[in-house]
Amino acid sequence: MQAFLYFDLSSDTAFHKPVVEQVRQRIPIVSVLDLDARSDELLQHYALRLLRESEKAVVCIKADENAAELGSLMPLLEELLEEGKQRLVLLQGQHPRLQRIFAARPHVVFKVVTEEQVVEEVKRFLEV
Repeated sequence: MQAFLYFDLSSDTAFHKPVVEQVRQRIPIVSVLDLDARSDELLQHYALRLLRESEKAVVCIKADENAAELGSLMPLLEELLEEGKQRLVLLQGQHPRLQRIFAARPHVVFKVVTEEQVVEEVKRFLEV
């Protein structure tokens, strides 16, 4: 199974997420789940399970400098940092703390991207 998880930590969280819709439409074989900083524990549990059960996963984090605290998403971030997993982390926007976290772990494939680049990066990594 291949997965795409979208975490919206930005201060202007919107219900409609164009990137999520584009991935669903262009890559229908990929399991897609989107969360934000206010997602409940059950949804976070599903995200963690999807991440653990996926052979390959792309996690896109939309953030800005005013982004919500990372506390509620720490279990998911810890899972991302495990070695030996085929995962790509895309950061859409600027978040100095996240950039430092991922830059300090050379085993994590990490890229800062624009919204327009997300779908192509997902396709390239998942080889679809």
